[in-house]
Amino acid sequence: MKKKRFYNDKKRNQKWTEPEQGRKIDFADKYVEGGSSDKFDYKRPKQKGYSAEAQSRNETRLKRLIVFVCCVALIAVGYTGMDVYITRNANAAKHIGETVTEEGSLSEMQVNFSGVMTAGISLDNSVMLSAVMKEAQNNGFTAVAFDAKRSDGTIAYASSLASVDTFSALSSPASKPEQSIKAMLANDLLPVARISCYKDNIVPLSANAAAVMNGKKPYKDSDGNTYLNPDSDIAYNYIKDIIAELNTYGVTVFVLDDFTLPEELGGKYGDGFDKLAKKLYGDIDSNIKLLKAVNLTVEPKNASAAVNGMKAPDKDQVYVIKTTVDSKKMVSALQKKSITSFVLSK
Repeated sequence: MKKKRFYNDKKRNQKWTEPEQGRKIDFADKYVEGGSSDKFDYKRPKQKGYSAEAQSRNETRLKRLIVFVCCVALIAVGYTGMDVYITRNANAAKHIGETVTEEGSLSEMQVNFSGVMTAGISLDNSVMLSAVMKEAQNNGFTAVAFDAKRSDGTIAYASSLASVDTFSALSSPASKPEQSIKAMLANDLLPVARISCYKDNIVPLSANAAAVMNGKKPYKDSDGNTYLNPDSDIAYNYIKDIIAELNTYGVTVFVLDDFTLPEELGGKYGDGFDKLAKKLYGDIDSNIKLLKAVNLTVEPKNASAAVNGMKAPDKDQVYVIKTTVDSKKMVSALQKKSITSFVLSK
């Protein structure tokens, strides 16, 4: 009996199945997800979650993101540094009132600052100085003033001048004036030195040639104060040397006080702010500003009336105000009245 053939060769090598769809199936694909595994599974290479092409794209994106973040960080740092630089230079310009030009001179400029007076001993470049600077900044001051030569003739900073040593004029001096002055400048605070010019109870008693004399003895006023002679080279050089030394430490603004002699002396001597300032400007080879002290006392009960009665000082004047009024209130009241150059002391 002839066997029946269920298949023949008529359509051999012809496609009869459905077109291919999907992806190629790798060997042991069943072990990837949802498949079964056996004891040899750990030996088989595992298929990664991403293809090589996808991984390359992700790495490229990550690199671009890192470059972008670095660029943004550099720009931010640059702008921050520029802002700090501009702020510091703006504060320096604010201290001297105007922008200094190559042709300009500090002596000819309007200097505006709100200062607080501190004892010379506070210039220790340590805890006391830090407290003074913090208080000044918290109360809106832009300067710290200190007595360099007090009205009793004592010197309030550690001077290296031979004349100061000769007259034994040091008393409770600032221990580190140069370092303290640099610290103030670094914190955008203008150091201001006050100089009592002619009232002096130290030098006239040691050097009659530098003193205003009454016969063979130094002249004394009703309060027992003695005075330097404005016409004496010894007296003038003493004042000049103090200012010049402080200038080398970084002080550029000086408040001159006690620059006139008592009225009873009748104008016999060449005293006065203008004469002294003109001579100092000519002899000190540096850019400095000398200001005339206008001394006032403001009591809490009449503070408003006293401030309202003030007028803006001339470019060579500064108010030195002794008061117990709250510093913030006083600063605010003076600024509202357009009084922009003053020193407050207790």
